[in-house]
Amino acid sequence: MGDEGGFEHLVETRIREAMAAGAFRGLRGEGKPLPQRPYEWAAGDRWLAFHLLEINGLLPEWLELAKDIERDEAELRRLDTEHARLCRVAADSGEPSRYLPAMRHCRERYELVARSMRARQERFNLQAPGPATQRPPIWVEYHLARLLERERACLGESIDG
Repeated sequence: MGDEGGFEHLVETRIREAMAAGAFRGLRGEGKPLPQRPYEWAAGDRWLAFHLLEINGLLPEWLELAKDIERDEAELRRLDTEHARLCRVAADSGEPSRYLPAMRHCRERYELVARSMRARQERFNLQAPGPATQRPPIWVEYHLARLLERERACLGESIDG
């Protein structure tokens, strides 16, 4: 333990000397916090090591999956918002059934992205370093039923899925 403290003290001393000499002035992003990465929650206290690996294109597959899952989640939010907008427009139009093909298309796209994300989440959970970093998989059927119910409500009638 004495060596660790000595090494840490040496490193800290060298960093302070370099700072005093101006070695870190003018660097891109100086004085700003490091940008957040969507997967940092999964890396825990090893985020900096994973950040360095990412810069060099060497992220482990489970962290690449985490990035893909974050993109999928953003796309699902976008599709959900678009579906809600279509349903509002349909309900206000006086002829909501005219919008049914667009609503169905949006719901089908949502299903495609959600099922793909579910598969990624399952692979992620198999590869993640422990239970604390795993993420609960999306319940695809629940979300599809929610979108279908939204369509039914705006149409004011029974439709088939």
